[in-house]
Amino acid sequence: MKIQCSCGAKYAFDATPEMLQNPVKFVCPSCGLDSSEFVNQLIREEFGGQIPPPPRAAAPAAPRLKISLEETRPAPPAAAPATSKFCAKHPRERVTEKCAVCGKPICLKCLELFGYFCSPLCKGKADAQNLDVPIYEGRKDVVEAKFWRKTGRIIGALGTVVALALGAWTWYAWFGSVPHPYFSVRFDDTDRAYSGRSQLVGNEQLVFLHGGTLARCDLKAKKQIWSQELITKQQLADAIKAANEEDARANEGTGFKTHRSQSDIETSAKQMLQAELSLRVAGQNIWVGKGDKLTRYDWDTGKIAREISLPERGGELVENGDELLMLGAQSVTHINLASGDSRVEQFGPPGAAGLASAQNSTTGSGMPGTSVDTGKPLDPQKVEAQAQNLNLPGRIALPALLANASHERQLEAALKDDMTHPHPKNLKTPAAEMENFQLVPGKTGFVQFSTRLLEEHLVTRSAMKAPPGKSALNGDLNGTKTTEAANEILNEMQRNAGGDVVTEDESRYQVTVHLPDTTSASDWTGEVVGPPQLLVLKTVNVVAAGKSVVVLDKANKKLWQAALTYPIGAGGGGFFREESQFGEGPCAERGDTLYVFDQAVLTAFELNSGNARWRLPSVGVVGLFFDDQDNVYVNTTSGNPDDIKYSRQIDVSRKTDAVLFKLEPKTGKTLWSIKPGGYISYLSGKFIYTIQSYDPNPSDADVINDMTASLQKPPYLRIARIRPSDGRILWEHVQERAPIDARFHDNYIELIFKREVQLLRYLTF
Repeated sequence: MKIQCSCGAKYAFDATPEMLQNPVKFVCPSCGLDSSEFVNQLIREEFGGQIPPPPRAAAPAAPRLKISLEETRPAPPAAAPATSKFCAKHPRERVTEKCAVCGKPICLKCLELFGYFCSPLCKGKADAQNLDVPIYEGRKDVVEAKFWRKTGRIIGALGTVVALALGAWTWYAWFGSVPHPYFSVRFDDTDRAYSGRSQLVGNEQLVFLHGGTLARCDLKAKKQIWSQELITKQQLADAIKAANEEDARANEGTGFKTHRSQSDIETSAKQMLQAELSLRVAGQNIWVGKGDKLTRYDWDTGKIAREISLPERGGELVENGDELLMLGAQSVTHINLASGDSRVEQFGPPGAAGLASAQNSTTGSGMPGTSVDTGKPLDPQKVEAQAQNLNLPGRIALPALLANASHERQLEAALKDDMTHPHPKNLKTPAAEMENFQLVPGKTGFVQFSTRLLEEHLVTRSAMKAPPGKSALNGDLNGTKTTEAANEILNEMQRNAGGDVVTEDESRYQVTVHLPDTTSASDWTGEVVGPPQLLVLKTVNVVAAGKSVVVLDKANKKLWQAALTYPIGAGGGGFFREESQFGEGPCAERGDTLYVFDQAVLTAFELNSGNARWRLPSVGVVGLFFDDQDNVYVNTTSGNPDDIKYSRQIDVSRKTDAVLFKLEPKTGKTLWSIKPGGYISYLSGKFIYTIQSYDPNPSDADVINDMTASLQKPPYLRIARIRPSDGRILWEHVQERAPIDARFHDNYIELIFKREVQLLRYLTF
């Protein structure tokens, strides 16, 4: 009898009837498979399934199984063994399937090893015969392959996500989050602008006034809808003619001829005409003011829709809710932006104490006796600032250039008998008994403020250091002494021009605060030392004069008074006009705190009691900003007290940097401080911008003239975005030109240049 094991080994043996009585034990020597049951079944089939009776004599020896490995002929297919519940290879495992080739029962473990085969031999046969046998999903190699395929897909997906995230972050950090031109309108050189303004309307429309050109643009469609020229050729010709006639009258009979080229006259005329125009946009109402006339232009066509003649020629038009306001001497003109209707609100003198002379008073800053323009002395801050924008040859030549310009101005003034720039020693305060009256606007209404000089007291002190004992001009003038020599020459020019002293007004004034909108509140009258001014805040009114502040509530009741270390600066026109570009001040109300800064100290007072919570020594504070948590952002400088003591001293090597502080409001703790190069000019939520620009063609002829054009640095614009949490500069945007006007609105930046209107934008989250 011949058999073949599932491992492929073939065997032959002799079957005897005794094997029916005594079953044989057969284990494959090659694979160790126990095939005893299968062999005994074959023996029973060989003898017809009969089992002979046991012999009567002694039982013979157990039959021997003779196995021969010689193959005489192919073994016929073996009959299927009797069904067993347990696997032959794994006795403890129940069979669940049969081998797809030999039909042998197999269990789950066999399936995990070979799939639907009992051994690699059967699997090889199936492959050789191209049998279509399904793949068992639970087979180890299949499971492992599936696992690694899945792992590879996951790793690939993660890698793709990381790569995309890294690419997106790189794009956002280097491109998306930094400003880039979003929209622009360019102009020819003949349409050069010297003033202008723009205003976004809903982030989809841009209205701008570029010189004398008024236009509306659709940002979504990236096109200009309409454009109107507000300055006609006839108006320009008339202005040029008037300028020529004025020059002729000025030169007549003086023996000194002032000559301006026709190009200079035309430029001056354009500047004058453009400066008269002002733009205000509220919704779809576009208004342009010029002198005593206010014109509304149609939103869709740009045509003139309505013209309003103002009752008097006032100052800058200011938007207040749905109205435009213009402040007069004793009246306020209200213009409804939607309908164009206007009304005039008249104010009389402040109660019985008002004098008839108040009707003829001006609407100045409320600081009589402090506007001093000597004409001859130099402004140290302007000289030093301009010197920083000159190269080394320019700094060396600066004294000679200034001396030449100063000589020309002195000669011209002498020939014209020009008395418009008095010397400090000729400074006069307003005459006693003359009362100055003005309307001071605030967000909640207007307050009448009058001042009257009681006792004149002007104090003159030296504001320059003594000349050096040894002149830097003596001996060899090498490269290391050029700055020292320039400073010495400039300071000597300053002394010769009488600019080495400052005159401080310590006169006594009587001030009166009148609330015209109330009948129950009486006037508050008091005496102060120094030029007075009134600052109208949200819940209090502040009378500031010299080195003191007096705080009144909205019923004119005095709450408290405090002394300051240095004199307080001017208030910049109060809250009626637009917020200062560099923040609120010198008095700002926030929550329960009143912030006051003088020339060198910022103080936080408790609003109700006047107790000082903290003080920050800082020279040159120019404005304050506040965030949603009432943290204080201070625009100040790197100056020191000597800059105040020697305010007329010139040092062209000195550079005063802009410094930003972020302070905790309750304690005054400095959260961070940086020197970004410019002051904060916009703060809203997470958006903080600083701006710095330089134009090498200044209009201040007292400092630099055209002879220094080749010695100056090129123009530039530098805008930086500051992160509120730590003061880190997120990005800087630089252009090699200076703007006429710059405005910010979250992630939009509006820039007006001489020959272009540009809108920058960037992405933010």
